[in-house]
Amino acid sequence: MIDTLKKNKLNINKFFVYLGLHVFTVVLIASIFLLDPTKNENFPRLRILIIFFSSVLLAKYFVYMFASPWNDVYIAYKKRKTRMDKTKVRYEPFVSVLVPAWNEEVGIITTIEALLKSTYKKMEIVVINNASTDNTEKNVLALIEKYNKIPVEKRKIEIVYCLEANQGKGYALNTGIKKSKGDIIISIDADCFVDSKAVYNFVQHFRDSKVMAAVGNVKVGNTDTILGTIQYLEFLFSFYFKKCDSLVNTIYIIGGAAGAFRKEVFETIGNYSPSNITEDIDLSVRIQAAGMKIVYAADVHVYTEGATCLDSLMKQRLRWKRGRFETFGKHKNLFFSRNPKHNKLLSWFVLPLALFGEIQLGLELFFLAFLYVYSFLTNDYSSFISGIIVVSSMFFIQVAFDGKVKHKLRFFLLSPIGWLLFYVSTFVEFNALTKAIWGYYRKNEIKWQKWERTGVFSDKLAIKNN
Repeated sequence: MIDTLKKNKLNINKFFVYLGLHVFTVVLIASIFLLDPTKNENFPRLRILIIFFSSVLLAKYFVYMFASPWNDVYIAYKKRKTRMDKTKVRYEPFVSVLVPAWNEEVGIITTIEALLKSTYKKMEIVVINNASTDNTEKNVLALIEKYNKIPVEKRKIEIVYCLEANQGKGYALNTGIKKSKGDIIISIDADCFVDSKAVYNFVQHFRDSKVMAAVGNVKVGNTDTILGTIQYLEFLFSFYFKKCDSLVNTIYIIGGAAGAFRKEVFETIGNYSPSNITEDIDLSVRIQAAGMKIVYAADVHVYTEGATCLDSLMKQRLRWKRGRFETFGKHKNLFFSRNPKHNKLLSWFVLPLALFGEIQLGLELFFLAFLYVYSFLTNDYSSFISGIIVVSSMFFIQVAFDGKVKHKLRFFLLSPIGWLLFYVSTFVEFNALTKAIWGYYRKNEIKWQKWERTGVFSDKLAIKNN
C-alpha cells in the first residue's frame, strides 16, 4: 500500500514537471510568431563564439544521426551473406561471462538468473566477489546450492564463484580472466538484467575473424523517476551513435555493463589496469592503439540500474570523467597519430572532438546564461528553437526504430522537452568536469563507487526475456 502511494506520488510529480516543460517549450516556439526580434549588437563576438562551438558539435551529431542507420544495413548484409554461405560451419566457441561484484545483494541474483536463461548454453558464469560486506556472498552461494541440486544433464551452464580481497573492479575482472576457460570473455555488471539472446548475439559478431571486441546495447531499466528517465534518454543517444562509430571502427569505450572480447586480446595487450578507475575505457583505448577492430552489437540488449539520486549520479560521472582524462593522458600518442595501425578518423577527428566537447562543457553554463539574457533582450529565441528541432528529431528517430523500447508513446511525448531535461545532464557533467580537473591536479583518489540499489526494474517495467 505504501509503495503504491509513493509510486502514485512520483507519477503525479512527473506529470506536472513534464507539463510545465511542455508549456515552456510551446511558449518559446510561439515567440517566433508573436514577437518581433530586436536588433542588439552589444555582444557580437561572444554570440559568434557560441555559434561556433554549437555548430561544430551539432555538425557532429548530424553526421552521426544520418550515418548510424547505415550500420544496420551493413549488419543485415553480413547476416544475409552468412545465411547464404552453405560452407559456413557452426560457430560455437566456449564463452566465459564475468560478473564482478562489490555489495550487490540487491541485483546480482537477477543478473545470474537472467544469464542462466540464456539461449546460448556453451558457457560458464564466473562471479567474482570483491570482499562484499553485505549479503552478496550469502545470496550467491544460496543460488549456487539450489542450482547444483538440478540434475547434471539439465545443468548446461556452470557457475564459478571466487572470493577475493577488495582491490578494485579491475583486479576483480583480472581474477575472472585467470579463472576463465572461454575463447570469448564477456563482462557484465552485477546490477544488470541480460536478455536471453544477448550472449548468442554477442558470439555471432565474432564470426568475423577481424572482430576482436564488441560492446553491447545498454539501456537504463529503472525509469520510474525523472532522473532515471533522463539517464535512459542519455544512454539511448550515446549507444545509437555507436552505430556510426562501429561502421568506421572508432569505438573507444566498451562499458563494463556489456563488453565482449576474444581471449587473445588479453594475451596480446594484457589484462585490465587495476590502477585506472575506469578500467573499461583504458582497455578499450589500448585495443584501438593495438589496431584491433571493435564493433557495436546493437542486438545485445542489457538493462542496467541507473543512479537513483542526483548525488550518486554526480559521483558516477565524476569517476567516468576522471578516468577518461587519465586514459587520454596515458594514450596521448593516439591524438593526431600518423602510425599506420591507428585509425585516422579516431585519431584526427573523434578523439579531438571529444576533448573539444569538454572545452565547450566547461563554458556551457556561462553560454546558457548569456543565451537566455540575449534572447530575452532581443526577443530572438531561434537558438533554442534549433535545439528543440535537433534533439526532438534524434529522439523520434531512435525511439521509432528501436524495437526494444517499451512505452514508445511516452517517450515520443518526451521528445519536444528532451532539450530541457538534458539541462540536468549538463549540470551533472559540468560538476564532474570541474571536480575531475581539480582532483587530477590534486591527485585525489577515487574508488569503486556504490549507491543504494533498488533493482534494475524498480518501476516494474515489462521487459520480455525473449
